[in-house]
Amino acid sequence: MLGGGNPVGGSNPSGIGTSLNFVGNHCYAMSGEFASSTTEQTMLSFKTSGFYVTATFVMTAPIRFADLPNGATRGFKLQFNSEVVGMYKAESAQEDMPAFAQVEILIPPFTEVKLICKDNADASTFTGTANITGRVYA
Repeated sequence: MLGGGNPVGGSNPSGIGTSLNFVGNHCYAMSGEFASSTTEQTMLSFKTSGFYVTATFVMTAPIRFADLPNGATRGFKLQFNSEVVGMYKAESAQEDMPAFAQVEILIPPFTEVKLICKDNADASTFTGTANITGRVYA
């Protein structure tokens, strides 16, 4: 399978990175922590093969844990085959805005998926993450 390992058998399936991982007929990816930046950063990047995925993306705004009331705004751009299919925002600076965005989407077969983020401030003390979980259908 492109963009991730083969379905996992007896090995430890957990890990952080940009690629899609498989456990039976389920898949996941975890970006790990990303520092706040005003330049675009690729959080997740993978390709599907001859299967489709019903997936849930969860993307978090940058949060500074040393001082929880302070935060930042993060914009997300989801691309399929270099075409933008979704744009989302999460904000930890304001109490009236969710600190995460959750999106359900179908990923078609043979699709190059890229999730990119960009923030309103550069601050390595502010970090956020992106995760995807899904069900694979052959």
